[in-house]
Amino acid sequence: MSEPVGTYAPLAVSGYRKVWGAAVVSNVGTFLQLTAGPWLMNELTGSPLMVSLVTAALSLPRLLLTIPAGALADALDRRNLMITGNLVGAVSTGAMAIMVTSGTITAEWLLAWTFLLGVGSAITLPAQQTLVPDLVPANMRAQAITLNSAAFNVARAVGPSIGGLLVSAGLTAASFGINAATFVLVVGVLLSFPRQPAEDAQRHLFRSAALGMRYVRFTRPIRRLIVIAGVFMLTASSVQTLLPVVASDDLAVGATGFGLLYGALGLGALAGVAGREAARVRLGRHMLPGAIAAFGLGGIAFGLAPGPWIAGLAMAVSGVMWVWTLITLNASIQTLAPRWVRGRVVSLYLLAIGLQPFGAVLSGAIAEVTGAGMAVAILSVGTVALGLFASRLELPVLGEIDEPVIADNWQMPRHATQVAGTPVLVATTWEVDPDDVEAFMDHMRELRRTRLRTGAHRWSLYRDADRPYRITEFMVVADWDEHLAQHARIDTEAAEVIRRSRAFDRADGPVTRHLAGLDILASHAPPIADQLITVHEQLHAHDGSTPLDHHDTDAPSGSRER
Repeated sequence: MSEPVGTYAPLAVSGYRKVWGAAVVSNVGTFLQLTAGPWLMNELTGSPLMVSLVTAALSLPRLLLTIPAGALADALDRRNLMITGNLVGAVSTGAMAIMVTSGTITAEWLLAWTFLLGVGSAITLPAQQTLVPDLVPANMRAQAITLNSAAFNVARAVGPSIGGLLVSAGLTAASFGINAATFVLVVGVLLSFPRQPAEDAQRHLFRSAALGMRYVRFTRPIRRLIVIAGVFMLTASSVQTLLPVVASDDLAVGATGFGLLYGALGLGALAGVAGREAARVRLGRHMLPGAIAAFGLGGIAFGLAPGPWIAGLAMAVSGVMWVWTLITLNASIQTLAPRWVRGRVVSLYLLAIGLQPFGAVLSGAIAEVTGAGMAVAILSVGTVALGLFASRLELPVLGEIDEPVIADNWQMPRHATQVAGTPVLVATTWEVDPDDVEAFMDHMRELRRTRLRTGAHRWSLYRDADRPYRITEFMVVADWDEHLAQHARIDTEAAEVIRRSRAFDRADGPVTRHLAGLDILASHAPPIADQLITVHEQLHAHDGSTPLDHHDTDAPSGSRER
């Protein structure tokens, strides 16, 4: 269990403080955009569905780009990815400002530029979500994420109010222009940072992304949290999506009132940031499901509110619960994920958050039939149900999670540094005592999850037809580099699983063989001589060349590894 750390401790770290300050300014620009964009669409079309499509256009790129962007965040310089995404944001918002000023903006152009803005966000977010918390020590990560949310919600408190005033004064273009300037500011701050090393360099983007998905699939706590995040966004997004329509049609408070209601949501979120740590200590495992259910109740109250004061109070309560929910989900997932795959895990979490377009379209479609307020109330009932369901699950408790770390006493068995031929099949054979077979099989299920989480893409178990207690595990990895990387990903939990598996062998430990594939069928396959290459480190060190060992007598055909 991690030691308690003050909420504001990360601000003592210079690099984090610099990025955090830039984020506050940038997020103010974002909320000017989020206020002006939907309101402008409402003025252009008067359609709740078209208003909801503005939110959908901003979030939809996450569904298309977040997973590859997460793989890139682990494989490339995260700073450069963030710079690229912010430049795309500056171009799209600058174009909107110009078109509004010139009077050439249409609903179609508004959606197109908003979609491009979403593309920039999709490129930026996985790198940002993993880089910024890494600027502080691991024991401050939850607090760093909390303060990131505070930066977001400081902007939520003031941005919509300013945006509402600008819109009501006919200065919609200024909202877009200010947002473009904040993107440029963030780029300037990022250029002052050194390049960031890759966590898990991969030559193949698709393979890297697939490994991230396998990691989540075979890590139950992370998988559950991501599913909860996705369902939450499907139902809870109706509150923000339909806020401009509820403010205009149901509450008749105009652009200024709309900005104030959005500001109430932000003020509630700020209160949630300030009280999150005390709530975590007090509520423990009940915090996440309780916050989800309470957000749903706030949404119901907002949707059915008879006047602006009750609506504002409901928005404030919803703001508190929104922050508690998303910070708990985000910080828990980042703490559970090891560094080498964190970008890809976070990208899947962001993908779940990116289901907001579906929730936005769903809420808009329901609003066309029932009215905006009733649509919010209906979908918020689903949020309450999600909270009640989550309370019955065994979920990780933020503050009681230890970050996975690479096992410091894990030693890689002696391997060749390069082996040609793909894929690579690793076969490990045990001689199991008959009395231990049931326990061995139970442990193999745990070992299977470990292999698939660290790089294997296929796993199976066979027994000798003549000697039933000689059992062989087969795992397949893409190539030799991936197998070497697999060793480097062994954290303390995985190392313990592997050590326990060795104890089931009746001899000195299970025997492992490595088999590299040979392609004799494909016309484009490398020559057989190239497929038989093996490079050994000890020979390379001997003469400084890159020797090709076709007749290796030094390395045994079977090694007692793992």
